[in-house]
Amino acid sequence: MFVDAHTHHFVSNYSTVELLRKEGYTAVYILAYIPVKPLYHTTLVDLFRWLVEVEPMRFKELGIKVCVGVGIHPRNIPHFGLAQLLESMEEFVARADFIGEVGLEVGSVEEVEVLSEMLRLAERLDKPLIIHTPRREKELILKKLRDVLESSSIQLDRVVVDHASYELIEEFIELGTFIGLTVQPGKLSVNQLINLVVKHPELIELGMVNSDCGRDPSDPLAVKLSYEGLVKADINVSGALKLVRDNALRFTGLK
Repeated sequence: MFVDAHTHHFVSNYSTVELLRKEGYTAVYILAYIPVKPLYHTTLVDLFRWLVEVEPMRFKELGIKVCVGVGIHPRNIPHFGLAQLLESMEEFVARADFIGEVGLEVGSVEEVEVLSEMLRLAERLDKPLIIHTPRREKELILKKLRDVLESSSIQLDRVVVDHASYELIEEFIELGTFIGLTVQPGKLSVNQLINLVVKHPELIELGMVNSDCGRDPSDPLAVKLSYEGLVKADINVSGALKLVRDNALRFTGLK
């Protein structure tokens, strides 16, 4: 019933995945990211191999569909070998379901160049793409991100701009993409999510609730808890399901 549209569950243990199945999750989206800046590009090559070759089998054992994203997170641009990494990306993106997690962290020239290349790759291989926005200086980064998207020819319905903040939700809506609504400490609470949906009903068609669950503090059941909170707040069931399932499935084409 539930789809978590942004996780890093490749670092979650087997019991967490079992919990998802028991609580009604039918699919999860796993995005590439590690919590250190790699020295060499081969670190990410091995991460991509792990995600596309190993993780789908683990989830299949438990009856959960998995969509895998590979991409160069702005905090994962390697110290050495970026050119070689970019050359190898097409092989892994072709094997993945979408590109992600990519985006901007501080908005440097290098980050913009890498994101622009990921957008070109998404167009060339016809893959949807999930874009990270940072906790700090989010308003400034959104302006830079808007410029990057406007200079690209990618279709906006193939893009999620993730980690929307309560204060900047109108700026996220103005981008014209899908919007990632991350329910996690330091991002959105369930109550904030409900308030946003009430104030901005267009989010029902654009929003994708996710947990960003991985190594950082987060609740693996955040999507289910959000659904329960939305319904309790008198958001109709069909609208709530769009936020916690249907929009994510529409974005990737997952059946």
